[in-house]
Amino acid sequence: MFWPLAILMFAWANEDFLEFAQKYQDQGYSWEYVGKTPAEPGYPHLEVTIDEKPYFFYQLFSPEKTTSK
Repeated sequence: MFWPLAILMFAWANEDFLEFAQKYQDQGYSWEYVGKTPAEPGYPHLEVTIDEKPYFFYQLFSPEKTTSK
């Protein structure tokens, strides 16, 4: 019972971000790993707090601007 509730709470709390991400994925954007990057206010992302500082690890890239792997 815990996991379905946790997933629903995550989706509800991050609804704006998930809608933003889906909109761009529908346009061909893809998620790519960018490493530990300091999070900037106003930029849509799911952040991780490390040592009380926000970071993100993945970023959306347009189809023509994807990084080489």
